[in-house]
Amino acid sequence: MSSQRSIPTEDRISTLPDSVISHILSFLPTEQSAATSILSKRWNPLWLSVLTLNFDEQNFADFATFRHFVYSVMLLRNITLPIQSFRLKCGKSSDFNPHDVNRFIHAVVQRGIQNLNLYLLTPWIRCFKLPQCVLTCNSLTVLKLKWLTMDDFSKVNFPLLKTLHLANISFSKPIYLKRFLHGCPVLEDLQIQNVWLSSYKCGELKGLPKMVKANIDIQGWAFPFAWVRNAKFLCAKLYRPYDCQVPVFHNLTHMKIVFGWTVNALISWKWIGKWTWMTEVLQNCPKLQNLTIHQHFINTSTHGKFIFDEIVNEDWVDPPIVPKCLSSELRTCSLIAYEGLKCEFQFAKYILKNAKALHTMKISALEVDLNIKHQMLMKLSLCPRGSTVCKLSFD
Repeated sequence: MSSQRSIPTEDRISTLPDSVISHILSFLPTEQSAATSILSKRWNPLWLSVLTLNFDEQNFADFATFRHFVYSVMLLRNITLPIQSFRLKCGKSSDFNPHDVNRFIHAVVQRGIQNLNLYLLTPWIRCFKLPQCVLTCNSLTVLKLKWLTMDDFSKVNFPLLKTLHLANISFSKPIYLKRFLHGCPVLEDLQIQNVWLSSYKCGELKGLPKMVKANIDIQGWAFPFAWVRNAKFLCAKLYRPYDCQVPVFHNLTHMKIVFGWTVNALISWKWIGKWTWMTEVLQNCPKLQNLTIHQHFINTSTHGKFIFDEIVNEDWVDPPIVPKCLSSELRTCSLIAYEGLKCEFQFAKYILKNAKALHTMKISALEVDLNIKHQMLMKLSLCPRGSTVCKLSFD
């Protein structure tokens, strides 16, 4: 006679302490967290004690319905209960009202917010301006802003802010970006992606002393290397000629340089000396262990992609002094969108020859004929190597 194992019917989740259930609910969007109130009387009030609120307009029929739900949550919650994390994603609907969003933000700032994430999908014609109350919120440790404009603010005070992510932000005056960062004395993680400035000059800013990670993409402006000179991990996207002074990076171990340009910029700026400039950068990175260089073309021509050998090539001369990082530190080097141009090859050859501790040299070629790729590989394979354990990877 076969026996069947009985399936337990006990609700083990409901037997957990309130604090544990609230923590589990904090990982859900707030509308899903609210839906658990129908499970039982025990679950009814728990979602209102969650310290993390996550509102996304795309889960609602329109902004009016979304607005009503957010207001309801704010009114139902105990006013003395703090809100540690608040994420708001909205602005897509035609009936979007910035006045309501301002009220939401003011409410959470008053409750000791620590983690604030604002993603406003508004078109530029009615772009949302960040309220002043956020800029003086001294309880924030994490601030992430996307699709906003920064305008007409005089004071920024983030004494505890360690993480700052800015994406698709427009600063009406370049001085505002400097002022923003100046108010973040303990910042460790900085991401600036697709940020627009109205001019190339923003003034000097002393390096952020606690910086660990920096990922910077500022369009229409020379790269602010001095701002992030204390970083250990750096990703820098460059659009302008290499006319800025590169400081000594005493802590930098991982660096990615992305050469981003348009065809028009390539012609007008005549980006000559790129690879020679890179060796100068290496001289200022004594602890560098991982180097990635990505040549990223942005095609703005209607006639397809152009490569100007007479512009991007340069006369290569081996530097008289080998950078310290090549002598003892560099472990991996990656060249992405490799084309095999003369100076590009000379730079790769120089790294292979002088990097005594190199483990891997990775070459990622552009989409070219397989025969050409094979020729590139053979040419690189014949280069002398300063490291006996170096492996050449080619794809």
